[in-house]
Amino acid sequence: MKKAQTTNRGFTLLELSVSVLIVSLIILVLIVVFRSNLATFKWGQQHMEFNQKIQLVMKQLFTDFKQINPILRQDEEGHMFLQGEKIGDLFPNLVTIFDKDKDPDNGGEEVAFFLTTFSDMNRRDHIKYFIDKSELIRQKTDHDGNVKRFVVAEKVSDLHFTEDSGDIRQIKIKLTMTDPKKPERSENLDFAVRLETDLVCVKTVREYD
Repeated sequence: MKKAQTTNRGFTLLELSVSVLIVSLIILVLIVVFRSNLATFKWGQQHMEFNQKIQLVMKQLFTDFKQINPILRQDEEGHMFLQGEKIGDLFPNLVTIFDKDKDPDNGGEEVAFFLTTFSDMNRRDHIKYFIDKSELIRQKTDHDGNVKRFVVAEKVSDLHFTEDSGDIRQIKIKLTMTDPKKPERSENLDFAVRLETDLVCVKTVREYD
């Protein structure tokens, strides 16, 4: 009786070539998909960072304006009163808009006001917002005259503050923010903040030569 013979046949050159080609195509597809996902992730991350900067700018402005209170005073007899409360006292805590480009139609380019607290009459911080070299600046001068500048955002333009003719306690804010990482991407912000207290109002000062 004859025994069955087994043969060990290896891969042919054609089979190896086809296998290598298939593996190469799979790797190429994976690389393309990975690069596409990575680019999408980077775009989404940069877009999210820019949106976060926009939200931080709006939050900073909202927070400051909402913290504005009437200025607390004390007369010679030690009586406490709010500035603008007495008869004949026409100077409440003002949010002053400075029109520097001499164009009354677009409001003003700077705004200034006092932040006070009822717990400490000596604490009176003078706050000013303006643009310097395309940066939105928040400048604080305390009651001792110390000045501190804080860059709220970079690449800011067309900053305008406008009073509301129908509401002396509302201020309108417009500005354009450009993404520092993507100069072609910009966002126009247009919103309003209403002061939630009496004896505080908004006033525009025209600065003419």
